[in-house]
Amino acid sequence: MDGKETGVYIRYGASGSNKVGIYLNGGGACFNAITCGTATSGAHPGKPGSSGIFSKDDKNPLKDFTWINVPYCTGDVHLGVNSIQFKGAHRDFSGRANLALMMERAVATFPTVDSLFVTGESAGGFGAAASYDFLRGHWTSANGNANVRGILLDDSGPILDDTAIPPCLQELWRQTWNINASLPVGCPCIGNEGNIAGVWKFMQNKWSKDSFGLVSSVNDGVISTFFSFGLDNCKNPIPIGYNKLAAGLKRLSAAGVPVYMIGGSSHTHTSSNEFFTRSVSNTLLYKWVAQLISTSPDPGSVGDSSFDAPELAITV
Repeated sequence: MDGKETGVYIRYGASGSNKVGIYLNGGGACFNAITCGTATSGAHPGKPGSSGIFSKDDKNPLKDFTWINVPYCTGDVHLGVNSIQFKGAHRDFSGRANLALMMERAVATFPTVDSLFVTGESAGGFGAAASYDFLRGHWTSANGNANVRGILLDDSGPILDDTAIPPCLQELWRQTWNINASLPVGCPCIGNEGNIAGVWKFMQNKWSKDSFGLVSSVNDGVISTFFSFGLDNCKNPIPIGYNKLAAGLKRLSAAGVPVYMIGGSSHTHTSSNEFFTRSVSNTLLYKWVAQLISTSPDPGSVGDSSFDAPELAITV
């Protein structure tokens, strides 16, 4: 956000493998005085490590992938296209420009891809889902990638309907970061108010052979804090009181998006060894992700036995 240069980490996978994973780091967001204060004080993300999805464990369905790991330092969930004076400081919300530069180099370095796995945690999860069309579009039939297998896994960045994420909060993000400039052309998620969740159905229709999934705790404490800024028509002065996440996840699942719903309020699940140990309704997380990656039918949604939000189907 301060205009300094950044970069990406690359970790090469198995020799001869044409499998590429793109991981977008999380680390907060900057859209008001409280969130900007937190986002600007965070440390620059380090190397991705070797836990969870980055592990070389034979159980890991991603162990052979080459990883492009994108640090997060723009405060705009990797979507921003704006340079403004904001909250008393100059902010470069340049998340999309960073991804564009990265992808120019990525396709030159990895011109042929068999499997493309796009993921991220927290702010990176939001960015991965909203940027999937942009990232995926760099490897298509037009450049010799006719049979690429595309997978999106959003970890703890739940893009939900207007009941779960108040339209006024979505509009605040649109104006602050100018995210309409980054959302897919033709997507109903572009607009002046809500319906960011329309990006799910758009992706499923456009990339009909790809797979899409979301992992989230049903009462994620971090996400609930962020979403609470939308309460009382975005006039809630203290980020507390939000309780709409669980039902929003259930509605997204009913609308056709596989969701792995974890009981409790923990935040992020795939880059640590929880990836191998987490089990919901007798379904291990890493095995659920493995099915998402495979060419077999996508996994169904799973929910913790303590989760009892109503089934309210919606159109997104």
